[in-house]
Amino acid sequence: KRACDTEVRPTSQSLANRYAGKTVVAIGAHPDDLEIGVGGTLAKLQRSGSHVVMVVASLPRAFDVGLHEAKRGAQILGCELKVLLDQGPMRLEDIKTCELVSLLDGVVRDYEPAAVLTHSSVDFHNDHLMIYNASLPTQRHGHFDFFSYHPTNCRPVPIAFHPRAYVDISDTIDAKMHAITAHASQFGGRGLDTEMYREFAHVQGRIAGVTYAEGLDVLRLLLA
Repeated sequence: KRACDTEVRPTSQSLANRYAGKTVVAIGAHPDDLEIGVGGTLAKLQRSGSHVVMVVASLPRAFDVGLHEAKRGAQILGCELKVLLDQGPMRLEDIKTCELVSLLDGVVRDYEPAAVLTHSSVDFHNDHLMIYNASLPTQRHGHFDFFSYHPTNCRPVPIAFHPRAYVDISDTIDAKMHAITAHASQFGGRGLDTEMYREFAHVQGRIAGVTYAEGLDVLRLLLA
């Protein structure tokens, strides 16, 4: 049987193998952003031996509730949680850009990640764009792989995001969905259906030839 006819992929080329035993930092503006955007990827990395840090920038309202749900989501995915603005409810728009950059600089210096995943430049939420723009300068502190994930939203809307890489999350889709539903105040309390995230992962998987996938844009990647 020809190699091109088989679905078996070399483990040496897997994302999990690339970062096994290393630290991966994922940055989101608010609780639930990371679960929605890359929850399956983070669970896959953690299960394969990566130390995954979920950085949540702020909890703009109901701080105690949001913090509890963020902890629960991180626990389900097996990741460490770090909240940047942890003194109480705060909007990202209320702090200076230089302060946000400084906080993310500190994360990169402290964790020395092998990879960073953050919001996309085509996101339509201003606070998500603030995180993306503040994450860019952190590259001056280290040589890490840098990715952005699909814009996150509570309702399906058209977005011009075209992934350049896909992560097979067929074995972690249930963990992703479980972590999303941990944010009951965001979804259950507002009557929002979370099943669209499973459906979207299935569409992404069809593009990549697997059952479920998450798409990433590649901003920087070192090929040895």
